[in-house]
Amino acid sequence: MLKITTRTTLLLASATLFGACGRDRPNDNRASAAGALDTSAVDTATIRTSGATPATGPGIHVTRTDGKSVTRAMRYELTPDNFSHFVAAADSVVAVAARDSNAHAALLSNLTDAGSTDADAGRKWLESIGPVSVAVNQAGISIKDYFVAGIAIAAAERFMADPKAAPPTPSLEKNAQFLRSHSAELERLHTQESFRPVVVSKP
Repeated sequence: MLKITTRTTLLLASATLFGACGRDRPNDNRASAAGALDTSAVDTATIRTSGATPATGPGIHVTRTDGKSVTRAMRYELTPDNFSHFVAAADSVVAVAARDSNAHAALLSNLTDAGSTDADAGRKWLESIGPVSVAVNQAGISIKDYFVAGIAIAAAERFMADPKAAPPTPSLEKNAQFLRSHSAELERLHTQESFRPVVVSKP
């Protein structure tokens, strides 16, 4: 039976995720969170995203100090239950952005200006946006799992056409196979990443 150490998993995660082509995101708008947003614990001036580490889902910005989440994503197995909670949470994040201008501005903040010394900076930034954190938790998933799942989904998407081509991490091949039957949800999630309304066509 294949044994994968934490170091090996991290190396595989780096090879898988850092080798992926990052999708362009509308992160040019900057704003300081105010009102109901509690961002005091995160210094947004010292956060840098890692453009080579993609994530699927609205509001997820992976920074270069989010290594623990990247490693965990390589072990995170998608299931009908946790995926449905993730999709529900994504819907909730978009709904919050639509009704709360401060949350919307925070979610679109550009996190690429400088290096961060704060571990888990991207996850903590998302967690610090109060209305978003509440909405995600109410969808039945923690911010930590929402963040990790978004990374895991993006990694697995690369191998949907050929799951067996995925590197031998604990769950990447399984996740790629799982996503093959969820293309509609994936398309919806990618639309939501720019907080555009999802258009549902009627026959």
